[in-house]
Amino acid sequence: MQSLIVQDTFQERQLFIYLPEGYDESEQRYPVVYLQDSGDLIDPQDSSALQAVRELTAKQELPGIIFVGVASFNRNDEYTPFVSPNVFEPERMFGGRASTYAAYLANELKPYIDSKYRTLTDHKHTGIMGFSLGGLISFYTGMLYPNVFGRIGSFSGSFWFPGIVEWVQQFSIQDTGQRLYMNVGHAEGSGRTNGQQWMVPNTKTVYDYLLQHGFTTEHTARQDIYESDYHSFERGVRYVPEALQWLFNGE
Repeated sequence: MQSLIVQDTFQERQLFIYLPEGYDESEQRYPVVYLQDSGDLIDPQDSSALQAVRELTAKQELPGIIFVGVASFNRNDEYTPFVSPNVFEPERMFGGRASTYAAYLANELKPYIDSKYRTLTDHKHTGIMGFSLGGLISFYTGMLYPNVFGRIGSFSGSFWFPGIVEWVQQFSIQDTGQRLYMNVGHAEGSGRTNGQQWMVPNTKTVYDYLLQHGFTTEHTARQDIYESDYHSFERGVRYVPEALQWLFNGE
């Protein structure tokens, strides 16, 4: 099973478009998932997720999906909601430009993709996903634009980030029928002495809060806690195909 990969550029930002098998031979329209970090979640060089997704599609257990991998100009700035000391480079700061980046995705990039590719444009058929800081910005963007992004995937999202729990607890969540998938390693950050030690408790706090404010376990929110005592891309993204099935199958 082959996917057509198109490299595109929009407003000087590099895009990697994964079109489903048979895209060129049909007039069908497809759901779209916007991926952070150039689409590393499904990049065949980084994981086997795309192959698994295509196999599910071939068995009609998942609809064909257009994936849009979006390159960042500076992920430590664009993927962070607030200005904060950088735990990776103490001499620098996280830029806190997430709101600008989220607006770009919702108001500029999505209309461009919808105009150029055969997409299903409503929020139930539009997803956003990422890993680590990419998971954090995907969640943040989905919360800000619930009528645009109806399907959210946060894989080991960086909910240790200072201020994000308080932001969620003060945010007015709209009940638009969104679905949210989250996962985290059971002991991520446990050996850290910086803010990352709050990875698991903060992730659980956010999830539990959402269940009381606009989301429900059965229909709109799901959290998987897997065995890992460190931040593992390999382990986190194993859940991508299963998460997509849960996010996009059913109403």
